[in-house]
This record gives sequence, C-alpha cells and structure tokens, in this order.
Amino acid sequence: MSLDDPILSVDAVSRHYRLPRRSLLAPAPRLAAVQEASLVVGRGEVLGVVGESGSGKSTLARMVMGLERPDGGTILIDGVDPHRCARGELKRLRTRMQMVFQDPFGSLDPRRSIGWSVAEPLLAASGLAGAARKAAVLYMLGRVGIDPDAAPRYPHEFSGGQRQRIAIARALVTKPALLVADEPVASLDVSVQAQILNLLMDLHEAFGLSMLVISHDLAVIASICDRVAVMQSGRIVETGATRAVLTNPGHAYTKELVSAFA
Repeated sequence: MSLDDPILSVDAVSRHYRLPRRSLLAPAPRLAAVQEASLVVGRGEVLGVVGESGSGKSTLARMVMGLERPDGGTILIDGVDPHRCARGELKRLRTRMQMVFQDPFGSLDPRRSIGWSVAEPLLAASGLAGAARKAAVLYMLGRVGIDPDAAPRYPHEFSGGQRQRIAIARALVTKPALLVADEPVASLDVSVQAQILNLLMDLHEAFGLSMLVISHDLAVIASICDRVAVMQSGRIVETGATRAVLTNPGHAYTKELVSAFA
C-alpha cells in the first residue's frame, strides 16, 4: 500500500446546503455539511471515516461517488475528477467505483429478482451480455455467500444480512477498484454485523479492493480499517493509523469518541 499514488484523493472539499428562510426578507441561511475535508485512500487500503451522526460523513461519501457536487475543492479517482470529466470518461470511471449503502432493501428494486439487480451494473457499465453476464452474476452471488440458485427470488424473501450480501455482490460485480461502504452494518443485528465485516475483509483481500468505510461505530473501524479519519462538524480533525489513533488520540473530539467506545 502506498499513499504516493492513491486510488482516491480528496483535497479541501466543501459542501453547503441552503436552509429555509427565517423570514421573507432575510437571506437563506447555509449549513456547512463538509468543510475543506482532505484525505487519501491508497491502493489496496481500507480507510475509515468516523464521527457522530451529522458530522458530514455520508455527504463526503456521496461527493466521492459523484452523487453530489462539491462547492469547492477537488476529488480524484484514478487521477480523474468525476465532477469535471466527459460523459464517456465518467461511464468508465463508474466501473471503477461502487457503493454499498446502510439500507440494503432500499438499494434493491423490490419488483426485480436479485439476479436482475446484481446484473444491472453490468448492463449499464460494461455491456457484458448473455451467458457471460449470467455467469458473472451467479459467481458473485456465490462469492458473497448467497446460493446462486436463489437468483430468481426477490429481495423481500431474504433476511437483512442476506440482502446486504446481495447489495455487496451488486457493487462488486463490475470488479471495481474502490468500494465506498456507507454504514454497511448499522442496520443489522450485532451477530450479523460481524459476518458482513468478515465478508468485506475477505473480499478486500481476494480482489485487492481499496475501501472507504463510513461509520459512527469505532468497533467497526477498529476491526477492518488500516487508517482512520475522524470527522467533526464537517471537518476532518485527525487522521492516522487506526491502532495509533485509538490508543493515543491527539484531538479532543477523538478522545471523547474513544472514551465513549471504551
């Protein structure tokens, strides 16, 4: 792992939202969700971003994925800015980055079979068709621990943990280089959380994935992340090796998080 040639580079990125006016003549107030945040993810690295609810973690993740445009700063994935590149380049870039959300049921179309849902990114990004597409879908379902014979079934027929496995299969079927996981186990039972985290680490090692893991839970960060960035009120206040930050935090906010975790 080297940070000299990162898969992801975020430099001084900010994002503001307009809030409702308090009166007809007053200017609309602005909420600073992310303020000049900078981080890098090395190739093959797992970087965690931790902070309390409302600290800007998910907004940062959505900007990385190109789902929201930053007001300032730059984001580079494989040296390409997803917010400033041409449409053709963006399509290619999207095969290199995928996202897993907190709510797997919300990320799967309830009207479609899980096989269709896992295949959809291949249709949109790679053009893989016919028997090759089916083989890729069945392989990835098996790789995340879902019986390939279950491909014709629908999301409501599976448990929460199984749906998250399916969502991970959908994210990885295009063989991305960067996986962004936004609170990937927060909605799951504690016993299932460990299974999904173990699965993510197994896939990380098997496919050489780089990962950006968003979580409010230090236990999640401690279990799978090489480094951690601590986020407070839209700013990244501390970054370092996970073990070093958790055993010897330098920022007052990090110390509060570690104290609460302990």
